[in-house]
Amino acid sequence: MNSEHTPWWVIMLIILLVLPAGQTPVLLANAPAGVPIVRTLVWIYPFYVFVAGYLAYACWQRQRMMTWILLALLVLTHLAMWMLVTAKI
Repeated sequence: MNSEHTPWWVIMLIILLVLPAGQTPVLLANAPAGVPIVRTLVWIYPFYVFVAGYLAYACWQRQRMMTWILLALLVLTHLAMWMLVTAKI
């Protein structure tokens, strides 16, 4: 077990990767009106991002690989949400 604290650069990286969730109003404005599941996913999106960011922070001391996996999933989620909203359905 590692007793060191989470380094500042990891905390900054997590904060940087959580910030795009602030674009939720833009995503909601651009979501297609005829597809209700898209709006539902956009509403869930910021909650997922904040929980994943917290879990990435909490995992650092014991399972660093899990932190990196969660951060990679955050990046992929950001890309997926933008693709979902901007896709021509």
